[in-house]
Amino acid sequence: MTLRGWRAAGVAFLAGALAALAMPPLHWLPLAIVGAVAFVWLWDTAPGPKSALLRGWAWGTGHFAVGSYWIVEAFFVPPADYALLGPPIVIGLAALLGFFPGMAAGAAKWAAGRWPALGGRYARLLLLAVTWTVAEWLRGHVFTGYAWNPLAHVWAFAVPLLQGAALFGVYGLGLFTFMILAAPAAGWRASLLALAVVAGAGFAGQSVMAPAETGDGPLVRIVQPNTPQAEKWRPENRARQVNKLVEMSRRDGFDRLAAVIWPETAPPFIVEPGSPALDVMAKAVPPEGYLLTGAARGTGKRDEGVWNSLLVIDQAGTIVASYDKVHLVPLGEYIPFHKQLAPVSGFIGRGSFEEGLSRVTLDLPRLPSVSPIICYEVIFPAAVTGPGARPRWLLNVTNDAWFGLSSGPYQHLASARLRSVEEGLPMIRAANTGVSAVIDAYGRVLAALDMEQEGIIDHRIPPAREPTPYGRWGDGTLLVLLLLAAGALGLFGRGPSGKKSGISSR
Repeated sequence: MTLRGWRAAGVAFLAGALAALAMPPLHWLPLAIVGAVAFVWLWDTAPGPKSALLRGWAWGTGHFAVGSYWIVEAFFVPPADYALLGPPIVIGLAALLGFFPGMAAGAAKWAAGRWPALGGRYARLLLLAVTWTVAEWLRGHVFTGYAWNPLAHVWAFAVPLLQGAALFGVYGLGLFTFMILAAPAAGWRASLLALAVVAGAGFAGQSVMAPAETGDGPLVRIVQPNTPQAEKWRPENRARQVNKLVEMSRRDGFDRLAAVIWPETAPPFIVEPGSPALDVMAKAVPPEGYLLTGAARGTGKRDEGVWNSLLVIDQAGTIVASYDKVHLVPLGEYIPFHKQLAPVSGFIGRGSFEEGLSRVTLDLPRLPSVSPIICYEVIFPAAVTGPGARPRWLLNVTNDAWFGLSSGPYQHLASARLRSVEEGLPMIRAANTGVSAVIDAYGRVLAALDMEQEGIIDHRIPPAREPTPYGRWGDGTLLVLLLLAAGALGLFGRGPSGKKSGISSR
């Protein structure tokens, strides 16, 4: 059966939407297989590169519409001034992101037309996997990037299958993932081979994972206050919220802690040097320890702006170190050209944060060195540590209250786990309404507080691994993988006689 026009586009849209249901928290992996096989079949039957691109775009639009639907939730948080904009913005974003799978399909169709041997049963899977991976990497970088739900996240339910990210990162793992999911399109032998590869990868991943252990690292306390976003910034709630954070911080075992950790923008006000609020916050600092809190940071001069920051506060109420978020969310945390267009940005948004200068690694007495990551920054591979010496752990503070009980917070957690696998570093994650977690260097969740739970987690910082290949060389390992794959395609692209295949002219 061959589909044309809107029927092919409709099937592509549906297939992409179904594949998105394999992402956290559902993990319906068979639907990812259906989606991948449909992608290959639609590519096979496309008459040319333009048609393949349009079908890939329809597939991607369905995939990202379902995978990113949770963004709508933020528009309905009171006062919900822009609620009506939510659905069209998400649909528009999905349509824009859909061009990345579209480009992958179009480029692969062009290459198969130029070198017909690349359209063979096995070569096409490798060809599509390569173009998919390149397009996925571009999606994570172009126009500040949107590295949400890369294909390899379908394995988030099985920690051993995530360990390949330590070698090639989540994009490299995605290359293998595409070929495995799409293998049935190449027949039963390819399907059996894919099953063998999954079993082998699971065995290998399990074998490299050390037993889960707490180690003898410093004891830290994660505070999850579970403050609804609609109440967070109301002036009448400020004192109550800070007092609640302090009370939770000082519960039994407080004197044994090395640090207390609050989520992103935990204090519901701008924190400035010398502010009286620092004396109150200092009550949450354990003896000879620190309070590490997300906060809106100001300098006391209104014309200098405000930063979304991680502050380190000592017992004297002094800010002894800080990190300002580098990778801000477009339109969510900043309005492009907001200084030049101040009247307009004030009308269409709630203001902008300033961009931080650089990622950092903080060296604090009595704590292992740490690289902070604020919210959205954790979705970007090879961009979670500061320059210089490798940190011993990662700290992710976030506020996913904007997205309610949608899939968004769980997908955000999956990204955090992949960064730990890639870097070989444990992560402490503090979230306002969840999911707060202690993640070891293999991506295992050792302790967690689920969505809309109030509570604390006391846990020692897990040990780090030796630096992983991806942690050492970042996307350099992905480039090597792609070059090897391109070399294999070069062999496919030669005919049986060893001469290069091509389209004959008549």
